[in-house]
Amino acid sequence: MLIKSPDFIRENLGLILHNDKDFYEKLQQLDIKKYGQDVGLSGNLFYYHKAENRVSQFHMSTGENLLISILNSINLRNTDRENLDKPCILLLDEIEMALHPSSLKRLMFFLQDMSNQYNYAIYFSTHSIELISGIDPDNIYFLDRHSNNTLEVLNPCYPAYATRILYDHTGYDNVILVEDDLASELLKRLLRKHSLLTNKLVHVLPCGGYSNVIRLAKDVVNSNLLGKISKIAIILDGDVRDAAQKFASENNISNNIPLNFLPIQSLEKYLRENLYVNVDHKLFRLLNDYIFHQTSLTKILDDYRGSAESKNDVSGKRLYYRIDAELRQRNKNRAEIIEMIIDYHFDNKDEQMQKIVTFLKDQLQ
Repeated sequence: MLIKSPDFIRENLGLILHNDKDFYEKLQQLDIKKYGQDVGLSGNLFYYHKAENRVSQFHMSTGENLLISILNSINLRNTDRENLDKPCILLLDEIEMALHPSSLKRLMFFLQDMSNQYNYAIYFSTHSIELISGIDPDNIYFLDRHSNNTLEVLNPCYPAYATRILYDHTGYDNVILVEDDLASELLKRLLRKHSLLTNKLVHVLPCGGYSNVIRLAKDVVNSNLLGKISKIAIILDGDVRDAAQKFASENNISNNIPLNFLPIQSLEKYLRENLYVNVDHKLFRLLNDYIFHQTSLTKILDDYRGSAESKNDVSGKRLYYRIDAELRQRNKNRAEIIEMIIDYHFDNKDEQMQKIVTFLKDQLQ
């Protein structure tokens, strides 16, 4: 005997796959409690009606079959939760499941909603470039197995590094590898503003840290991923000059690609330097007046100054976590901070910007 499947499974299956919660209006499941033993099943088995036919879960598409199983498992877990204050971990393997990119995007929104509603920490493995390109670097863990069979976990990790996105893209005239999203957005803005993209296809890729940039450049050169037509440039944050050169030397990395440096740090270091160490009063007021309305930037910095973590926070990550937490409370994000910093540099650091423009013109000749 078949009974109606839970609305949670039926509606989310339709929303994720077809953006229509009623697409699987006649989704049903075998009444396991009554008939499970008769047919040798201990778990749920689903069916849906298509025209005059009844299609079992085993004859559905791969995406439908696997997604139903995931939704069923999450539904069971949701109803089983006794205390939402206690986090619960969900592990999903190869989440792309032969789904169309649009369905995959809706699946990600669904999982984010489940995480927020039910206090889940959801980890999934994937090889999908489409999927990983939309994930925050702080939430990407890249597992790298080395030649001596040791395993390294890189986090945060930018999508370009995790997926080696260059492997699937050819035809660029120029590729510029940078460390983070602040450097990437700054260069993109300069390229657009000074009309440096005319008749050229230029790709700026944030890779996450100078060592990742240098390693990826090595892979590109050794594997000839870009072919002979494309030119590659490395532009690192200005505060890592000595460390980057030492890293390249110690690892015998010589790409014949010079290491160039921006007159700006990573976002985290930049905020710590300009809001805490050597306060840029104009930038401070700009950020405080526009974003930090409820909990002031002064309060955030005072709390940070009084904490033990401020003493060894050379990377600026601990301060940034406090700033980011307030941004999330206000439904704002990292991109807004980056945009404001870039605007500030364009308005107040013209000499620095002109030096970068001159460098870019030379690179793009």
